[in-house]
Amino acid sequence: AALHAAPTPAVLQGPGGSWPLLTYDALALKAGADLLLEWLPALKPQLDFGQEARAQWDALWTDIACRGEADAEVMAHRDFHAENLLWLADRQGAARVGMIDFQDALLAHPSWDLHSLLQDARRDVSPDLEALALDRYFTHRPELNREAFLADYAALAALNEARIIGVFARLIVRDGKPRYQAFMPRMWRQLERNLRNPALADLKAWFDRHVPHKART
Repeated sequence: AALHAAPTPAVLQGPGGSWPLLTYDALALKAGADLLLEWLPALKPQLDFGQEARAQWDALWTDIACRGEADAEVMAHRDFHAENLLWLADRQGAARVGMIDFQDALLAHPSWDLHSLLQDARRDVSPDLEALALDRYFTHRPELNREAFLADYAALAALNEARIIGVFARLIVRDGKPRYQAFMPRMWRQLERNLRNPALADLKAWFDRHVPHKART
């Protein structure tokens, strides 16, 4: 909430120079989701995403990606999770949370870093703690339409989880890093929880048809 209330810089400055804060646009968002189509069959050879499945996939993500771009209005770290946050006890307020690994920051939807933190790929965050954190966020940003925001939160979290499943499959298959297999069940659980949102019913039906539950491991 403190980051989102701060002015968003057009240019980021760092010891290595400066770079523009680009927008996490619909093309980039959709390309992230597409990593699942590209790499999951390499990990799970029983999966076969044919032309019809791919066409449906493209259509289902189009509106979500466009909403993500349309409301891109804050600086997003894009990898905002516990391993990139440092507690700095000598500081005060929100500045006590230091951040590393922010070189991929973009202008993005304000839900992005929230679901990255509260639906972490590497550690469990309870639904109760997630709800508490979201309540606190809305307390600090009363101008937001909570219902609309949470609809985007679920949709973009689902997109991010599809992206991460694809990334982890690539790390396992192409890069020979089997330790990422241990994170896959958590990612599938979180994706399935977001897909229970009624607005994502068609996307849930796609997964139920093309990715059987026994392949979600």
